[in-house]
Amino acid sequence: MLTGPQYAVLVTVDAHPRLDQGSLAHTVMLDRSTMADVCRRLEDRGLIERTQAPADGRRKLLGLTEEGRAALQRLRDRVSALENELMAEHAAGVTELLERLDALSRRWETVATGSSG
Repeated sequence: MLTGPQYAVLVTVDAHPRLDQGSLAHTVMLDRSTMADVCRRLEDRGLIERTQAPADGRRKLLGLTEEGRAALQRLRDRVSALENELMAEHAAGVTELLERLDALSRRWETVATGSSG
């Protein structure tokens, strides 16, 4: 099983291969020491690989391994199945809920920016 931060790292590395560890920490909002620990654990499990940047040996570039891609796909499948199961009895109301949330978001933006339109 993966933790929330580990999942965030896998998703982000999948979307941005060869992102350096410092930029990844900023992207997923983790401090550098926590990021180093998360990456070490993922690397120990064979889910990511860290390589040195050619121009700067201090920078670590991250990429998913084949095992990491497979694990991420399994997680995405599980999340999708869980979402479907949770929303099945509420499917009819989801559209209305999303419309209300969108209206609330637009109203919030109007209030926050001081616009009247």
